[in-house]
Amino acid sequence: MRERAVVATPMESSEAVAVSLHARVRAQYEQLSPVERRLADVVLNFPGDLASYSATELAGISDVSNTAVSRFVRRLGFANFDEMRRLARQEQEEGSPLYLLGRSTAAPSVLLAERHVETATANLRRTFSENTPETLSAIAVALAEARQVWVCGFRHGRFLADYLRWSLAHARPGVRRLPGDGETLGETLIDVGAGDVVVVFAMRRRVPAIAALVRAAAEQGAKVALITDPGMVNTAGATWAVRCQTRTRGPIDDHASALAVSHVLTEQVIVALQQASSQRLGGIDDIHDRLDELE
Repeated sequence: MRERAVVATPMESSEAVAVSLHARVRAQYEQLSPVERRLADVVLNFPGDLASYSATELAGISDVSNTAVSRFVRRLGFANFDEMRRLARQEQEEGSPLYLLGRSTAAPSVLLAERHVETATANLRRTFSENTPETLSAIAVALAEARQVWVCGFRHGRFLADYLRWSLAHARPGVRRLPGDGETLGETLIDVGAGDVVVVFAMRRRVPAIAALVRAAAEQGAKVALITDPGMVNTAGATWAVRCQTRTRGPIDDHASALAVSHVLTEQVIVALQQASSQRLGGIDDIHDRLDELE
């Protein structure tokens, strides 16, 4: 897992502490002079813009002097403007929506819609060109033959995991979420074993628990399919890794490719199971009719 770098500042002792730029400004805001507050307001509203600004550009946008920028930078505990800008760039690279939001992202709704269509299309093409059909087929066969299937995701990976669980439950029995509602990882992992497949969604801004989860599932004999993004280098021993393109030109990642991978896997599982899957789908429809559940 990628670890966030720490930044040592003059305000700190010998220990380096990881603190976001936004948090630094908030902590100092009440003590700032009126001139420094103009700078602080620009940073708080669009902190990601600092990744491309020079000190002179920040001074011009804030209508202050270069000297005021230097004082402001030192007040926040940075040695110089470049050090502050590096922290803003790091936040951008790690996918913080706040640091991806900039003045240039504002656009009419029609242009935003067009941009999202273009981005999603490009991400889908890249995802399926960079992940071989053989890899997806191997995962699908394993999902079809597994004793049990487990799906897991944290943060925005949670809705992706829930969607795949729901989809696969139409094709086969024994598809469970990990962890279960109200349970710890340990209380669910205890039931994971040889012959199982665990699908883990690990998209950008991952929680550290994912690496431990992948290793624990593998140690208990399960195969692990990791659906992630290109920024995840260490896959913690997963059996397969499918990297989905998610980057956009705005503050929100695009997960269309991860959903498309779920579609492909589910359809391949249905094809692999053939009659058993058809009977299950038919049984589900029979119950829908009996309970009058769908219009």
